[in-house]
Amino acid sequence: KQWPDRSGQFLHEELKKFTHAWSHGAISNFDYLMGLNCLAGRSFNDICQYPVMPWVLSNYTSEEVPDLTDITNFRDLSKPIGALNEQRLEELLDRFSSFDDPTMPPFMYGSHYSTSAGVVCHFLLRLHPFSSLHRHLQSGHFDVADRLFSSVQRTWEMCTGRSAAEVKELTPEFYCNPSFLKNTNELKLGTMQDGEVLGDVILPPWAKGSAEKFVEVMRLALESDVCTEMLPDWIDLVFGKKQQGKSAIEANNVFFYLTYYGSVDVASIEDEALRHATELQIAHFGQCPMQLFYRRHAKKHSRAMSVRSRRQTLSNLYDLNSEALNTKRSTAGEREGKVTDEMCDKHSEIAKQLPFSNAPMSYWVHLGAPPPGPHAPLVSIRLALSDRCLAVDSKGIFHFFRWAWKPEFKDESSDEDEDDGYTSEETHLATEIDIFKDSGCFVAQRELFSFRTIPRLPFSSATRSATVCVSQTLFANRSLLLVLSDGDGRGALAMQLVDPVKGAIRGEVIVPAAHADRITAMKMDPIGTAAGQGGVGGELAIVGSADGSVSLWRFISSHFWPLRPRLRMMGHAGASVHAVAVSSSLGICASISSGRCCLFDIGNGAMVRNLSPPQLEPDSFQSILLEGDNVVTTFADTSALSFSALGFIIAVCSTKIMRHGELIKEVTSIELFTVEGTHVSSRIVQPHEGVPCNLVSTIDGRAVFVCGGGKVSVLLVSTLQPLKLVDEWKLSTDGENNDPSKHVAHDIDFGPTIARPVVAAAACSEGALRLHALQGISKWSQENQRTSVTTAVGNVLALPAQTVKNALGGVGRVFNSTMGFGKEIGKEAVSAVKEHEGGGGG
Repeated sequence: KQWPDRSGQFLHEELKKFTHAWSHGAISNFDYLMGLNCLAGRSFNDICQYPVMPWVLSNYTSEEVPDLTDITNFRDLSKPIGALNEQRLEELLDRFSSFDDPTMPPFMYGSHYSTSAGVVCHFLLRLHPFSSLHRHLQSGHFDVADRLFSSVQRTWEMCTGRSAAEVKELTPEFYCNPSFLKNTNELKLGTMQDGEVLGDVILPPWAKGSAEKFVEVMRLALESDVCTEMLPDWIDLVFGKKQQGKSAIEANNVFFYLTYYGSVDVASIEDEALRHATELQIAHFGQCPMQLFYRRHAKKHSRAMSVRSRRQTLSNLYDLNSEALNTKRSTAGEREGKVTDEMCDKHSEIAKQLPFSNAPMSYWVHLGAPPPGPHAPLVSIRLALSDRCLAVDSKGIFHFFRWAWKPEFKDESSDEDEDDGYTSEETHLATEIDIFKDSGCFVAQRELFSFRTIPRLPFSSATRSATVCVSQTLFANRSLLLVLSDGDGRGALAMQLVDPVKGAIRGEVIVPAAHADRITAMKMDPIGTAAGQGGVGGELAIVGSADGSVSLWRFISSHFWPLRPRLRMMGHAGASVHAVAVSSSLGICASISSGRCCLFDIGNGAMVRNLSPPQLEPDSFQSILLEGDNVVTTFADTSALSFSALGFIIAVCSTKIMRHGELIKEVTSIELFTVEGTHVSSRIVQPHEGVPCNLVSTIDGRAVFVCGGGKVSVLLVSTLQPLKLVDEWKLSTDGENNDPSKHVAHDIDFGPTIARPVVAAAACSEGALRLHALQGISKWSQENQRTSVTTAVGNVLALPAQTVKNALGGVGRVFNSTMGFGKEIGKEAVSAVKEHEGGGGG
């Protein structure tokens, strides 16, 4: 069961990778513990060796969320759960010292912290198949209600009380899956002696009855600095040096000898009855994980060193864990999307570190469409390779862009280790990270290739915007982008391979009659290696149609295309599908019509559940509501729909007040649901922002980018501060054309890879492209120039671009005022190329 076919070298190499990644901040505490469980032979497929996680918090009685910077709210992870009570420990030590049996070694704990019946089936009682397994162990019925899992606080008190049998640790569900706390299956669990009917688990007061909030706080506690500091001590107890031997005795961590991995050779027992009894003992009364470490586990590196080496994500830029724990409640104006001067002053310290709102002008560049106009808006965008960008406008025409970042290093001889923004390791707590320390400028242009026919989608409508989706994965030897679109307006699906470097369409296939009516929505999500996971890379695509059906397609990273979908799903009673979304990490997809949001399993296409539009609170229209008015809430007619990797769904709803058949007022709102169907919160969209065009979640699911009129908003995805405004990327500039309706963001992408976002690209109205630099772009650009083809181009274009920047005082006006500098730039570029060639020849 515990890696029988794996060599010790494999375990050593994998363990070394995991430990190095964790100690340098590349993976979270939760992911690291799950990795250790996997390497130690624990699996979700075996309840006898289910993954084990620690109790972290000790405060389950306060009314407010515990302060996760206060160590008194945490359990002492340097001690096993059975040693937290001094009186119980004293009794256990007396039994251990007086134990005298020649057939077995002494032990302190007769029970175990991870057993199939006492822990796994106990905690996961309300979920299938664990409820069936529990009944099987109890002769077909549930155990006595008083012995079932009913309260988090009561269970904690029992595990830290006087009972020698209660030494339970936790399962991973406490940190990632709130559904095990709810009796959604309405199981008849019985009545307790005090007359209380057993249903949902009683949560701590600070959870306010929300299982999602409880799990989120537990996860934040696990990832907190206090827990991170103590976590190596717990790893020593369960997976490391203090699991067995003299160190285990000193740490009061000795269990029954049959619970240890390799303590007895079952195959050598000749007595059939004794061997069967031994196997049952091992299987049902707990097993310790395989010992992975034989030395004390290393501490995690300091925050300063972790920032240098950890994988940069968008959530890291905002420190969203701290943002979610900010107990300051949002004002009414903030909930409705208004940012007042008072709020900016109140949060001035935080505002200084916002990547978009406070970025200098040199961090962004606006590429407008060439005259004459008007121009169709760009509706889809994708950053590709290291310096390319592909966009599609509403008329189905492809637009190709090329960009580069020319960094400026004030002191080239300075040590690269200073790029983290800290002055020293000792003072990093008092010194904020300067996320705007990347000096430089963008060099970007719209590529105009020679072509006989304009590269475009196979079909476009004069009355409707193009329905199109571009893959994140590069196909055909990692050089081409896959573009899906409506094939003929009657249900055909078009597939194209587009070369972002040459600006050409390399392949095109149209699958006729993929649906019975026109295609209205589509989304793609990377899988396998393309998503940073194992397996064959590629994309999952979900396609919605006006006939009310949804199809799921799988594209692998090769030249071969599917001619039929993997799954077809129904559920909208013939209503047109407005928006779709798919998540390979969650294993589900979603489709939305006016009155219903359907969730499907991407494994077999079964409908998991369907959601109805929530009723908006009447605060926004109570003043105009009259008796007899009809309030109708539906899902908005927009393609904006997104999954969060944390298990949330973000959708857009429209609430209309109808009076005698006439529309009095319409309110647009962003809605947050859990995948279990629980409505978490609403956020009203201001009228001048219009209906959101797209929703894009961060890779870790902690935030969502809302593309709309005048700006791209960054909202927090959390149950503690749901849909809280974190940052804004305003597209309109001061002075001219400041009307948000004239600067609409239709799509956004981050690149050059999802693992390392250093630039953001927004597809805007009037055919414009907006690029924005993120932290680390200078370092990435310097690394990329060593091996990239854009080295020569960047060096040639950077010199005249720097001249223009110095002359005009800002990159933002470069592309609006370059006509007078054209000849000078051309001469300077030619001169630079000749010098470069001459230097290369020498």
